[in-house]
Amino acid sequence: MKNNDRKMQIIKAADKRFARHGFHKTNMDEIARDIRIGKPTLYYYFESKDALYIEVIKWEFENYLEMVNQIFSNDDNSINKRFEEYFIRKDAVRNDFKLIFEIIVQFISDRTTEAETELLKEYLLKEEELIKKVLIYFYKDKIKAVSKSLPYSVVMLSWMFTVGKKMSSQLSNEKEFLSIENIQQITESLLS
Repeated sequence: MKNNDRKMQIIKAADKRFARHGFHKTNMDEIARDIRIGKPTLYYYFESKDALYIEVIKWEFENYLEMVNQIFSNDDNSINKRFEEYFIRKDAVRNDFKLIFEIIVQFISDRTTEAETELLKEYLLKEEELIKKVLIYFYKDKIKAVSKSLPYSVVMLSWMFTVGKKMSSQLSNEKEFLSIENIQQITESLLS
């Protein structure tokens, strides 16, 4: 097996382990056992569990940004539909990108490590840049410039909805938080 293939195999196994059991309850022995390699092989690729964890988070963020990019690159959908899908897919982050969601929640409660906080800042900035490109393209013939705060606000709003949906599901079964109709209204307001 090539070095990059082995490294990716380790990252994927660690992602499952960290997502299921959390950082503190996961150990390198379990990850090595999951993919039937020796623990020294893990340390050949990653100097520590912390280093592996950071690489797993980066991998999740890269996959997440690729998903967002695909949503906005879909020329078959109108810009409104793309933003609707963007907000709808944010709800899936809790299941599809569990470590990202966990870092967002931990950040809100001021429990992230410095490394996690720096990664969060870096990748939220990348998401903001992606949204900025989309908005600039959409508004290019309508206004002179997109407000600097609009892309940032869209990203923050989308994450607030994601966390809010989780909170709502735990607090009340009677009320629906962020229905498709609400998303459509938000998208129309945003792009009008």
